[in-house]
This record gives sequence, structure tokens and C-alpha cells, in this order.
Amino acid sequence: MIAAHACLLALKSGRPVKIVYDRTEDMIATTKRHPSVVRHRSGVTRDGRLTAMEVDVLMDGGAYCTLSPVVLSRGAIHAAGPYRCANTRIEGRVVMTNTPPNGAFRGFGAPQTQFAMEVHMDRIAEALGLDPVTVRLRNALKPGETTATGQKLGPDTSAVAVLKEAVRRTRFKRRRASLAGSGRGIGLSLFYHGAGFTGSGEVMLGSRVGLETTPQGARILVANTEIGQGTRTMLAQIVADGLGIPYEQVDVAQPDTSVVPDSGPTVASRTCMVVGGLLEKCARRMREQLAGASPAEHHARHGRLHLEEQYAAPEGRQWSDETYRGDAYATYAWGCDVAEVELDPVTHETRVMKFTAVQEFGRPIHPAMARGQIEGATAQGLGWALLEHVVMRDGQMANAQLTNYVIPTTLDTPPMDVVMLENPFPGGPFGAKGVGEMPIDGPAPAVVNALRHAGLDVRSIPATPEVLLRTPRLEPANVAAQGDGAR
Repeated sequence: MIAAHACLLALKSGRPVKIVYDRTEDMIATTKRHPSVVRHRSGVTRDGRLTAMEVDVLMDGGAYCTLSPVVLSRGAIHAAGPYRCANTRIEGRVVMTNTPPNGAFRGFGAPQTQFAMEVHMDRIAEALGLDPVTVRLRNALKPGETTATGQKLGPDTSAVAVLKEAVRRTRFKRRRASLAGSGRGIGLSLFYHGAGFTGSGEVMLGSRVGLETTPQGARILVANTEIGQGTRTMLAQIVADGLGIPYEQVDVAQPDTSVVPDSGPTVASRTCMVVGGLLEKCARRMREQLAGASPAEHHARHGRLHLEEQYAAPEGRQWSDETYRGDAYATYAWGCDVAEVELDPVTHETRVMKFTAVQEFGRPIHPAMARGQIEGATAQGLGWALLEHVVMRDGQMANAQLTNYVIPTTLDTPPMDVVMLENPFPGGPFGAKGVGEMPIDGPAPAVVNALRHAGLDVRSIPATPEVLLRTPRLEPANVAAQGDGAR
């Protein structure tokens, strides 16, 4: 919206216009994550297998419709979590309220609905007298099984693998038993995230990328922007590997729309998998045409060689926008988080003592930057879970300063054990999927499940001290049952 305002002012004035919001203006005027209320009703067998699931998703869109339809779409598709269930009904609505409009925020919709699913799974386990790991293992999606939209999953499905690795690394069951009744708790969450645009979105975009030779090597032509996530580095690595040349010989053009083709927006965990995948194809085609010469040598002899690739749906993939059935995404990334928390009995503050994040997103193109994505999203997710409370009063944000809107600092960030499992996806560059959003889906439910293990029946976030002070306490017998897995 701020870009549109700048454009209108530039057209009216005939001069270049730059708009800069200060922090307070930014917090008041820009969109926030959709507040949501998600209700679950599930049918399960005595041994914890899901037989029926009914989910109602209600989101607050604010006063105007910005990106509410796509936020609701992804939220509803992810609402059943990474679990199989033969009988599933998910209904979603976005309603208008008297606040500034809400929009797309990292994960857009999936964190809200998967939060509800994961805290619900712990309540199912507690009601049946089972431990939360057992219930998840009995329901986790496996290769060849189908999601709530009827999508048949491929061999890169890793729900069981990430769950088992997280449980093994944290000695989860033993630790859970030892912490029961101590004022500390441990909880986990299992989650997944679709990579790329939903349904027919990528086909409608028809993204194009370009690659050309230069006197120094090769230049990448894409519209995707570097906003700190490492896109320039990652795309250059993909092209360098595809061409078989040093990384230093690959340049990335500025994403000026008069120079580069439209490769689509920098959103939806799509840049690496979709745009990088097209660039890999371009690089391999160019390598064939170079016939053994380097790009620089070919450029010196024959001038510029320019190639383009355009996205086409993988063979066999089908999706219906009318029925909302079929292959919602090209593939999914998978994760399991484990959080250990300590509750201050006097101040009711929650401190996350340890955090383990096991994630599978195909293959990390740049492991250090991928780790940074996971660590950053985890810290962001912990802020959403425990600290960041947007207060609306008379239709506007009442706490638009960092003195009263509290965000996590390094002192709030626990030691993190980050594990990146590899399970290559053939449709991505060198087997890679998207990782930008998936790590934010898991921290909040892992923390709330840990608080439940510590004896608090938390049903909303952020779980600030004021909220915890009013939160009902669980019976000690229930807390103990969660720890030892007794029936």
C-alpha cells in the first residue's frame, strides 16, 4: 500500500516521491497477522487414531479486504495438520471488523491453524491417557497417503522422520516424566508447510526467469528481491553449480522490471524452489549450448547468449479451485519442534530454557543461511507465543511503541539445536524445497504444550503473565499422566 501511495503522489506532483514511516507510523498503519479463533471437534479410537475431524476457522480481516482470501485459503488447507484422517471437514470465514486491515505475515494463515491442531493433539493424548508422541506417530502422514484436500504425498514426506529425530535428540519421553510436577514443562509440535503458491497459483503466475552470458561469466535475470534472506547468494549458487563455474563469475541483476522478466513475488516459500528450479534448468541448457566453453569465453567469441525458462505445472498435478480438491502444493516441508519452559511462580513469566528444531526442506542450498532462517523464525515464533500482544482501541493500535509492544531480544532467545534433515524433492533445484515460512509454524504450539505439561490450560496466545495469572490450573493427576504416558 505504501508503494501505491508513493506512485499516486509521484503522478500528481510529477516528481520522484519517497515515503518513510517512522516506527510508530509503521506499526499503526501496516497490516498485522490475522487474529483467529479455531475450533476443533475430533473422533478418535481408543488407541488414538483419528477417524473424523471437524475444524471451524474464523479470522479477523479488519476493515478492508487486502490478502484475506489467500490467508484463509492457506490456513484452511493446513488446518488438519500433518495427519491423515478419512473424514475431514474444514470450514473457514474471514469477517470484517473495525480495525486496520490485516494481511499476510510470515506463514500467512498456516501458523494460526496449525497452532490449534497441535494443542488439540495434546488434549487428545491427555484424554486417552497416551503420551503425545504416540498419538502423533499413529496419525502422521506417510508417503503414499493423502492430505485433507486429497493430495497423494510423494517419497519426500518426512513427518515421521522429523518427529522421531526430535524425540530422540531431546529424550522427550524420559525428560517429560522427570519434569512432571516441577514447575517446568516440555512440549512438542509437528507441522508442515506447502512450498509455493496454493493450487493453480503458480500456473496463473507463469513465472519467467532469464540467464545471459557476460564478459565476466553469467548474469541472473529475475524479479525476486533480496530482503535479507540470502536470495542473491542462493540463486547464484544454483546457477554456478548448474553451469559448473565458480560462484564469483555469477552476477545477479537488480530486479528492475524494465530489465528482468516477471518471476513472480518474493513470497510463499517459492523463491528457492520455483525460481531456483527454473534457473537450474536455464543453467543446464546454457551449459549444453556452451559446448565446453565457459560463459565468458562464449561471450567473447559470439556475443551475448540469452536464455529464458517459464514455469509449467509438473505432469500429473491437478487442482480444482471450484471444489478445493487435489494437489494444493507441489510439495511440503516438514518440521518438529521441542520446547522446554520454566514458569516463574511469582511473576508468571515463561522462560524458554531449551529449543530443538528438526526441519526437512529437501536439501539446504546454503546451510548457514538456512540455519539462520530457522533460528530467526523460531525467535519470531516465540515472540508470537509469549510476548507480542497487539492492543486495539477505538479501531487503532494502542501500543505502537517498543516500550509497550514487547518483542524478543537475545536475552529471550534460548539455546537452539537446529537439525536439517535431507529428503530431496525432484521438482526443486538440486532437491531443494522452500524454508522461509515453515519454521514459524511450530514454536508457539510447542511452548503452549510445554506450559500445559507444567500445569496450565492455556487456550490463547500470547501467553503473557497477565494471561497466565487467569489461566486455569490442571489437576496434578492429569499433568502426571502427560509425563509418564500411563493409560
